[in-house]
Amino acid sequence: AGAAGLVCAETLRQEGFSDRIVMCTMDRHLPYDRPKLSKSMDSHPEQIALRPKEFFCTYDIEVLTEMQVAAVDIKNKTALFKDGFKMEYNKLLIATGNTPKALSCKGKEVENVFNIRTPEDANRVVKLATSKNVVIVGASFLGMEVAAYLTERAHSVSVVELEEVPFKKFFGERVGRAVMKMFESKRVKFYMQTEVSELREQEGKLKEVVLKSGKVLRADVCVVGVGAVPATGFLKQSGINIDSKGFIVVNKMMQTNIPGVFAAGDAVTFPLALRNNKKVNVPHWQMAHMHGRIAALNMLAHGMEISTVPYLWTAMFGKSIRYAGHGEGFDDVVVQGDLDELKFVAFYTKSDEVVAVASMNYDPIVSKVAEVLAAGRTIRKRDHCWVLFSFFFFRTGDMSWLTGKGS
Repeated sequence: AGAAGLVCAETLRQEGFSDRIVMCTMDRHLPYDRPKLSKSMDSHPEQIALRPKEFFCTYDIEVLTEMQVAAVDIKNKTALFKDGFKMEYNKLLIATGNTPKALSCKGKEVENVFNIRTPEDANRVVKLATSKNVVIVGASFLGMEVAAYLTERAHSVSVVELEEVPFKKFFGERVGRAVMKMFESKRVKFYMQTEVSELREQEGKLKEVVLKSGKVLRADVCVVGVGAVPATGFLKQSGINIDSKGFIVVNKMMQTNIPGVFAAGDAVTFPLALRNNKKVNVPHWQMAHMHGRIAALNMLAHGMEISTVPYLWTAMFGKSIRYAGHGEGFDDVVVQGDLDELKFVAFYTKSDEVVAVASMNYDPIVSKVAEVLAAGRTIRKRDHCWVLFSFFFFRTGDMSWLTGKGS
């Protein structure tokens, strides 16, 4: 019942489907905006609901909460629930998202160690962190957003990360270091190129985080953001094609290898047109929406293929980083602007081609580049577009040279 599932249900109704639609979720709430949990941690479920309760009644979309599917029987077209309940389907969408990785160190069962998965988790962390010491394990998007949110509330915020700078694999070292400096200016302390060896407790509750470097950090609450794995374990015996990393494999129509079974969102790997139809996993909010829509259209036999450009944003300390494309495997980063002033555009290239772009305080460059990529046009490093970009956009905001709409 995340974005992919909800958009699929909505699209089915928009396209005139009048039969029964049932959404099943392990959560206790109606669909809500989960990415907001790390950006606005004291939000209540009603505040971040994707649709009000009345919407589901009006459009006759059933939502079964606190219901977990334990297996899928493709032969009999049946979903088998953990409590023994069974439900038949004509078409099935699997959009189970992912499961956060837990720490495997000594003391991992200590109280006040959290993955942020529900509004209750986020609310509890804010309450426990107020005027206390917080340690965040993992400089991921979730980890960094939580760090930014808690800085003004907690006594201290520390981030522990295996890499040398945050976001190194995603944004590159230079952009990652600029973001790190911004956090350091807000009193966030970083402990890089190390990991947690032990969580120590006092009277059952977290008291210290011990690092492999030997450093001991005072901690009243710990948030873990060290990545996630696809929530697809229940499909292992189903016959539905799962790759070696656990992702559900789909084609451009979001169809699995089983007729009538579709998959969408963070749990899938799909062909990305932008990268010559390479099978990729893109766990972005915008992509989940598109997956859900494409799946619904093809449930109704519209023959629609996915061709969107990945797009995401993150907000920290009132500043937003926007990103478009798929930069996995980039071999160079060309930066225009001033990283120290946090006013920049970074182009990620692979060989001679721009595969992604990120910016801070330079809208609408990312959206414009996304338009160009969506049109099937290639931006090449050798085109000297960096010089043109500096001249036209920094001075005038005129993007016609890039979109091809002007002279």
